[in-house]
Formats: sequence, C-alpha cells, structure tokens
Amino acid sequence: MMPFEYNTSVKPEWIDYNGHMQDAYYGLVFSYAVDAFQDWVGFDIAYRTETDCTIYLVEEHKYFLREVKESDPITVQINVLGVSEKVFHLYCVMKSGGHDVAISELMEMHVCQKPTPKGAPIPLDIAARLNELIISDTQKSQIARRARAMRINS
Repeated sequence: MMPFEYNTSVKPEWIDYNGHMQDAYYGLVFSYAVDAFQDWVGFDIAYRTETDCTIYLVEEHKYFLREVKESDPITVQINVLGVSEKVFHLYCVMKSGGHDVAISELMEMHVCQKPTPKGAPIPLDIAARLNELIISDTQKSQIARRARAMRINS
C-alpha cells in the first residue's frame, strides 16, 4: 500500500537567520500532515464534533537530515507502523528535491474529551482502516532511521 501524502511548500515566514526553514516549522509541517492523515482515516471535524473525541500526540521523535529553503516543495509521506485499542504509531518522512529532509515517528492516542480528557478505544471502522494501512514487517525492517529511547550516557 502506498503511504498517505501531504504536500506543501516552505513559507517565507518559516525561514530563520540561517536562511533555511527553522526547526520549529518542521514540527508544524509534520503536525499539518498528521492532521490531514487523521481526517483522511475518519477522525475529521464531523467525527470530532459528533463524538467529543479527538487525537492527542503522546510521543514524538524527530530527525533533521537536510535543510530546505523558501518556496521549496515538501511532501510528507505517512505510514502506519502499528495500532492498539487506543493508540496508533506513525512514521512520517518529509521529502524535498528527491531527498529525505526530516523524519518524525510518533504515537497518537484517541481521546474522549468529556467529562475530562481520557484515552478511549478507537472506533472499530477507523481501527479497521488504520489496521489495513499497517506496513509489513519487511517494510518496517527496511526503515533506516527509527525512534529509540533517549538518554545521556556518561
């Protein structure tokens, strides 16, 4: 299965004093891409309004690989690595000019917001769609950069 794709370009206001996209905006682009993916699989505004449920980011790891400049086209490809009752695991690759420029691996949780925010089971129809999108173990083993526990070794 082909990954989900989100397309945009580097905005002038995203450029920092080094002349390339500031690190914070890589996160913004990944966030916009994941929002579009979530809408596509069924967690759209109609779903959120009807159910008072939404998606929370619970963990994210990023790799910055190459700089991008103003007006550069960007594509974010999103693959599903796994799904549990309440959580799904995404692997996102930002590309520009034929190169991987950044990677974001993240865990998202389905949350019902009322009466107070709390993790809740993903609806069966959306869970089925997410499960259909999980890449194979062979594909997972070919991913060059994967998140790992962060720590300082002294």
